[in-house]
Amino acid sequence: MNKKVLIFKNDRTGDLFTSIKTINKIINKHKSQKIVIFLSHINYKFNFLFPNFIKKKISMNLNIIEKIKIFFYLAANDIETVYILSPKNFYYYLPFIFRKIKFYAITIKSNKSRPNNFLKKYLYKYVVLDRLNIKKRHSTYNIQQSLIDTKNNQDYINKISNISHNFIYPSDYIFFHYKKNFFKNLLGWDLNQINRLIEFLNKNFNNVLFSSEIYDLTTNNFFSSKFNTFDYDSKKKDIKNEKKIFFLKNIDGYDLYDAIDKSSKIISPEGIITHIGYFLKKPILAMLHFNLSNKKDFINQIISCKEWFPPDNYEYTVLKKDFTKSLIKLNKRI
Repeated sequence: MNKKVLIFKNDRTGDLFTSIKTINKIINKHKSQKIVIFLSHINYKFNFLFPNFIKKKISMNLNIIEKIKIFFYLAANDIETVYILSPKNFYYYLPFIFRKIKFYAITIKSNKSRPNNFLKKYLYKYVVLDRLNIKKRHSTYNIQQSLIDTKNNQDYINKISNISHNFIYPSDYIFFHYKKNFFKNLLGWDLNQINRLIEFLNKNFNNVLFSSEIYDLTTNNFFSSKFNTFDYDSKKKDIKNEKKIFFLKNIDGYDLYDAIDKSSKIISPEGIITHIGYFLKKPILAMLHFNLSNKKDFINQIISCKEWFPPDNYEYTVLKKDFTKSLIKLNKRI
């Protein structure tokens, strides 16, 4: 019986989509073996991407019981290779214990590097994400792919979502996402300004579909009172006016992927939505804002951008706290 291959990818959704090409290379290398992927609760909603995998759901931040279960899973199963694509401290102790298994890993060089040099010796192969130095570098999209040596790169990722609901998407629309931490906490914009922003987008594009963070009662109630709404929980449509704007309430997982997949363009704060859009090869305008208090903040932000930005075809705009000036900037980019 062929030995199993394990992939640890229990992190955020944006991180999952930065690893899709790496996971596809792993499939190509081990296509004759059983592959088991450990996904976080939030990423498990996208497990349809991996139709032939054994999928297991664990927490993003492992508790002691989950750590024990992972330990015994490794001990009880015939495992050849493990890929650590979520650089969590616990995972780096496993190669020291299970020395007959080949461990491939993403490692972090920072003020709190992980793993330490002693544990790093027990990794079969690793790549480094350097978060200390400003220098020419590849995106994490490409860095982690260098873990796997394979010339065969057949596409095994399922990109088709089979969705069943009674909302009919327009033939041509942009997808916008309201991210509270970005718009409220960083920019200081209130919901009335977001209302104006969405109206502004609608003047430039025929149809606007937008989402918000799920189950945020205050925000959802505001948007539902202003815009035509489709609720993905109740599967009900509420028409407020004839404007070609729709709020997609509580959209998540399969439905979110499907809405992004059918869109013509993504305009959203950099994060989950833009990374899914990049994976689906959609035109993207990512929104950014930097709070820079000192030189260290500037250096950290440059390093972060170089690490997380997709390697190509990725447009962005840096918004200001001044709402009017930001609309002027957006008007020049869209």
